[in-house]
Amino acid sequence: MYRVMHKFIVFLCFTLLTLATTINASTESLRKQFLEAESLLKQNKTEAYAKLRAQLDEYPLAPYLDYQEILKNLTNSKPEKINAFIEKNHELPIAQRLNKTWLKHLNRQKEWNSYSQHFSLHPIDHTHYQCMQLQAFLNGTAKQKKEALYKAKELWVVGKSQPKTCDPLFKEWMATGRPTSNEAFERFWLSIEENNIKLARYIDKKITNKKQKQQIQQFWALYNKPESISKKALSLLPKENRGKVAKLIYKRWYRTQPISATQAWVKVRNKLMSQEEQLSVTEYMGIRLNANYHSQAIKLSHLLDPEYKIEPLTETRIRNALAKQDWKTVRIGIAHLSEKGKADPKWQYWNLIAERNLSPDKNQAKQQLADLSKDRSFYGFLAAELNKSPFQLNAIDEPLSSEQLTQLSNKPAVARARELFKLGRLIEANREWNLALSKMTPEEKNIAGYLAKSWGWYLQAIINAAKTERWDHIDLRFPQPHSKLFKTHALKNELDLSFPMAIARQESAFLYNAQSRVGARGLMQLMPKTAKQTAQKHKVPYKKTSQLYDPETNITLGSAYLGDMLKRFDNNPAFAAAAYNAGPHRVKRWLQQRGDLPLDIWIETIPFKETRRYVQNVLAFRVIYDRLAGREASLLTEKQIELLALNQNKATAL
Repeated sequence: MYRVMHKFIVFLCFTLLTLATTINASTESLRKQFLEAESLLKQNKTEAYAKLRAQLDEYPLAPYLDYQEILKNLTNSKPEKINAFIEKNHELPIAQRLNKTWLKHLNRQKEWNSYSQHFSLHPIDHTHYQCMQLQAFLNGTAKQKKEALYKAKELWVVGKSQPKTCDPLFKEWMATGRPTSNEAFERFWLSIEENNIKLARYIDKKITNKKQKQQIQQFWALYNKPESISKKALSLLPKENRGKVAKLIYKRWYRTQPISATQAWVKVRNKLMSQEEQLSVTEYMGIRLNANYHSQAIKLSHLLDPEYKIEPLTETRIRNALAKQDWKTVRIGIAHLSEKGKADPKWQYWNLIAERNLSPDKNQAKQQLADLSKDRSFYGFLAAELNKSPFQLNAIDEPLSSEQLTQLSNKPAVARARELFKLGRLIEANREWNLALSKMTPEEKNIAGYLAKSWGWYLQAIINAAKTERWDHIDLRFPQPHSKLFKTHALKNELDLSFPMAIARQESAFLYNAQSRVGARGLMQLMPKTAKQTAQKHKVPYKKTSQLYDPETNITLGSAYLGDMLKRFDNNPAFAAAAYNAGPHRVKRWLQQRGDLPLDIWIETIPFKETRRYVQNVLAFRVIYDRLAGREASLLTEKQIELLALNQNKATAL
């Protein structure tokens, strides 16, 4: 199968290379002209721009020039020109962006009549623009003003804060004596339901009815002292809100006194609400007790969910039992999982380990390991290591023709996405790509991933494989860009050759300019502070954060930092990967807390779900990349294999 897959990949690469060469030959000069036209427009060289623009009608991004031209002269634009552009390019993302920009402009200029007319032609289903429309109505006819004030209540009585553009409408509405105490009372409880406490405190001031005020004060008494909650205390609240308040207060109580809150909840929950309504609090408490490996977690979990009906909670109970190496409890938990849960390679693995620790039948365990080792996953690879079996990639091919690829690449939205990607404008490229995907047939979506990969847009290729559930399309899911760079720096930092590439695959899916919400950047998602410290330590030229978007700089520093983590944590790739994701200080603490556990149990009981999955993925990706490169693969070293649960006890070792 691997040889067949290799031949297919060679054929596909040749097909895509031919296609890319054809596209490049026909678009490279137009792309340069497009960039030149943009430059002329910015420099206000109107005549030269107009002459060049006339030559670009066939270029996919020609509408983007028209869009930029309108934006540049927005204050002098006429409604007819705006409408014409939106109607002509209504499917393009920039049409909606122009629509929003134009409406904001009209609002700032207080051109109320023009705003109302344009909004009626091109409405936007968003409170921000609806409130601006109602502000326009306030400045319109008497009938429009009446309608605006009527709709103000609908927008105000919600459980969240509304955009500031709604403030003029609400100010006018409040000038008429609104909100009434009933309206404020209704919004207060909606805010509590959304756990928007800050808004609830603001609304509290607008409640004037004596009985309602008493009920609000009763809520605050419970909120400020959650341990005082009781059925009697809840009875002083509006009947329809008691259940919601109980859920909020018990969760709040749990955060400061987990044992007391859990014990109290178990005693009263059936008296307060139905089992279905109880679920969120029971799951909340149970999962946190077990995820934090609390000493009373297993005992309290039995009270919370004696029949193992809540699967997410059951999974955390199993992990807690693993941390204690309580194999009987592990097996009981797995036995109560759904059929889908039992079929998960993760729980298949732990079930056979539990059974081997409870039963002397080595032959049965060997057969179970052999069966599981056929699975392409972290657990399948673990089973293969223990069974001394070859790793299975289970790759399949999908013959594609150059005609199919050409037809798809010629679709307007696809062509625009390609050009925007080539220009490094990834936000706009993503918008166009998603638009293109929304209009594709299932067959076209299957082809789209390979097309994105041919451009070097590996992230979209990987996402495409996931969305179309083509898990066995290994060539699509595991591209190998910058392979020489990764190999060079792996060797330099004494890393397994596939380790840095596996990290980059997990971190960014090879998006060179990726940036996380916390500020990590580039292929290997380095934090600027970490990059600076690593550069100083390894004497790597590095001056500014923007260099992290350069693949060579990023791979150089990322590999060096990964090498540092490997050396720091006993050359154990699992610990190094965990440190790369969660930070070395956390890993040091986890090792102090549970470092004496078998290695596979330690990985399975990493407190952070994200880090746990991260480590498992990176280790598995190393195997896959080694196999794809034709190298001998191993998930762990012989020394680390000896640290697995099945090998820790000589009586259970196979």
